[in-house]
Amino acid sequence: MRIVYLTDIHDGLRGLKEVLLGTDCDLYLFSGDIIYKAFFNPERIIEFVTLQEEMYRFMENMKEEINAYDYATRAVRFPEKYQPAVVEKSHDYRRLFHQAAKTMKEKYELIEIIIQKYAKAPVWLLPGNYDIDLQYSALYERDLHRKIFEFGGLKFAGYGGAPVITSGIPEKLAVKFHEYNRNGKNYSEPEDFFKEENPDIVVIHNPAYGFLDKIPSFGNVGSQGIRRYLDDYSPSLVVSGHVHEDQGIIKKGKTVFLNPSNFGPVDSVFGFQPGGFFSEIEIENNLVKKVKLNRLSDHSIRHLLEVDCSGDKLELVSTSNDSEVSAEDFIR
Repeated sequence: MRIVYLTDIHDGLRGLKEVLLGTDCDLYLFSGDIIYKAFFNPERIIEFVTLQEEMYRFMENMKEEINAYDYATRAVRFPEKYQPAVVEKSHDYRRLFHQAAKTMKEKYELIEIIIQKYAKAPVWLLPGNYDIDLQYSALYERDLHRKIFEFGGLKFAGYGGAPVITSGIPEKLAVKFHEYNRNGKNYSEPEDFFKEENPDIVVIHNPAYGFLDKIPSFGNVGSQGIRRYLDDYSPSLVVSGHVHEDQGIIKKGKTVFLNPSNFGPVDSVFGFQPGGFFSEIEIENNLVKKVKLNRLSDHSIRHLLEVDCSGDKLELVSTSNDSEVSAEDFIR
């Protein structure tokens, strides 16, 4: 079985079309951050982010957990209980919230059209922290969040989102990453989900703690619950994204962990990340045999590295002379 895997597409729809046209495989997997911006107009993005931040400032002293949209809705429905400025901002926030949701749904419709027209194999995908819940979108039949499917004798299971609030995204519609500490204990829905399903292939947006989840100058940010699951179970493959800076491949026991880094371009605190990265994965006898790291640049697909995963340790098969990614950095 051959799988083409992309993560963090970030509105890179033209590139997505080119990959679908330029690759042949049995299955496509996309794991989150399909969209990057909720508006086409940069001024609207700034206005919405500013209003979102103001809503959270208004909510600072509240004891109950509530999202910005629900807070704004209360202020609109019961204006006598709030300051006039809060009511005015709440009206503005709700208006832009609905515009953002509409624009994002239109983007998902366009992605579905691209997939239907150009994909030569089945496509499954996850929402990330830049997405809304895909059950509200044209992609709902492909949504793998908290779902499973079987293909080629293998069981796939996915869990999307990340434990962060992403500015400029309608947070009430986003997927919740249900993992938190309470009364000295850590509860993790993804841990429970994967233990119940025990899949061969784990598809996640947010990585497991300690596996391709390190942010420079900050450290590991991955899921403790998914890590606990992986300490007890050994799927054949774990594909993740979210942390663009920790691009690489790891093998622990029979399990291969892979983060090819972002496919779509993105601005970050570490500078502009042009992306274009994606992977081809070859599976034989239910185990990962080979992984290729590719890059789409200047409308052309380039093969950067090929890694043999069939042995106890990962082995470099080949690398291109012009690869931007060194084997020493990619293979852990």
